[in-house]
Amino acid sequence: MKTKLLFVMALLSIATTFSQTIASASGIAVQGIARDETNTVKANETLSFSFNLYYKNTSNIEEVIYTKENVSIVTDNFGVFSYVIPYNGVNEHKIQNNETFLRISESTVVISDEQLSSVPYAIVAGNGVPTGSIMPFIGTVSPAGWHLCDGTALPVNAVVLIAMVGANSPDLQGMFLRGVGTNSLTSITTTLKATQDDTFEKHMHDKGTLNTRNAGLHNHDTAEDDGFNRVLKRNGKETSASQDNSASEPNVRKSEVISDDGLHHHTIIGATGNRGDGETRPVNYGVHYIIKL
Repeated sequence: MKTKLLFVMALLSIATTFSQTIASASGIAVQGIARDETNTVKANETLSFSFNLYYKNTSNIEEVIYTKENVSIVTDNFGVFSYVIPYNGVNEHKIQNNETFLRISESTVVISDEQLSSVPYAIVAGNGVPTGSIMPFIGTVSPAGWHLCDGTALPVNAVVLIAMVGANSPDLQGMFLRGVGTNSLTSITTTLKATQDDTFEKHMHDKGTLNTRNAGLHNHDTAEDDGFNRVLKRNGKETSASQDNSASEPNVRKSEVISDDGLHHHTIIGATGNRGDGETRPVNYGVHYIIKL
């Protein structure tokens, strides 16, 4: 038996805050009254519905946004049924940027095929950020319409995001984000969707207070008598035999103290002690990054 709808109302649900209570976005709410071809209310019946969300491209060809098939819904005493289409927000920019239609079928019969009249603020609430936006997230499971930036495969219907980043989400585990380009304080350029290894800026260290001890100050004395710290002048005069001019004999009567000329410094080799961790990092707090589908 053919089924008709007296009316169908579809609304994009939005996140609403009342005092301390938050109601999260849950999909597209649909409500209607089921009637047969004689306009009789179909009360207390279990009906099988299919929901197709689509828009028409510039060639007037239908482009599917979301489909939910074979949903069993029980009407009430007045034939009224309610259902929330569990639309997860994937490709919702298509809803925002196109005239969107909702086709509802009962079994194989199309009973409603109408353009959605979306509330502008509801659209903004569900599409507050564009596809590809990345934000920190304290949870462990990504909310509807988002995906963890953990390098895993993206939903196949997230075609816009896949065109931007590829089949997998960016793997931002253990990473910081940095603005693309070059600023006025550094000459290093950051490239979009590229990673940079950890590093230090080139710099020099002065010697600080490192030095070796002074060493080498001494006299050349003998072990028996510390007075033997002299050198002989070899000029052939006043030798041990007699005073003569034999140039090959030492002058034992004229001597001088050996000068203290051993004060010096030693250069440093090797390295200072090792300390620190496996990376250079500022104080931080761990979060997940999520990306908008």
